[in-house]
Amino acid sequence: MLVTPPEGGQPGGVEVRRTARQDKAVIAYSRIDLLVGACGAGQPWVQVTRDQLIAFCEELKVGTITLDAVVDVTPRYPEVDSRELPPLEPMEPLEEHDDLLYVPSRPVKEGQYGVELELQPDTGGRPLLMAYTSAQLLAAGCGEFQPWVAIRVDDIEEIVDESGARGVLINPVLAEESRHAGPVHDWNRRSLTGGNQ
Repeated sequence: MLVTPPEGGQPGGVEVRRTARQDKAVIAYSRIDLLVGACGAGQPWVQVTRDQLIAFCEELKVGTITLDAVVDVTPRYPEVDSRELPPLEPMEPLEEHDDLLYVPSRPVKEGQYGVELELQPDTGGRPLLMAYTSAQLLAAGCGEFQPWVAIRVDDIEEIVDESGARGVLINPVLAEESRHAGPVHDWNRRSLTGGNQ
């Protein structure tokens, strides 16, 4: 079970909320995606066993456990969309790189000449090309299962035009739901989550 800690982040406790009837209740979630959907991606949480949860309730004299509920109409800890943030000024000079950018793509088979790049939409639905300054940053930003190709920095403008992208994001971090959950073998088959894999 996942529970939210009390305000102020006191260790070893759980948050107690009031129900519509003013009863005290502990809000618990059975899965992380349900907690994030109800509270927002920035919500602190702790994992507890059933026995620990019962002990917390007995200690706090709480008789109600609300499971997988959306308590607040607006999440208290909404996820910040990194695409809407202004670019950060570099704090120190960037290290020299190998004149390559690493770009998410659809799977590439041996001997394949053409590559189809994987674009991501911005909040207005416009397709954007993602480019990373290292393969490690691409894996960190897109997940370990993201296929990719390396391109020359000098070719980025031409590649953006050919791909149909409306812009480029450098080293963005994708939300978990936008990442591939497993190895991508065949793009024409549907994944278990409903996206292309």
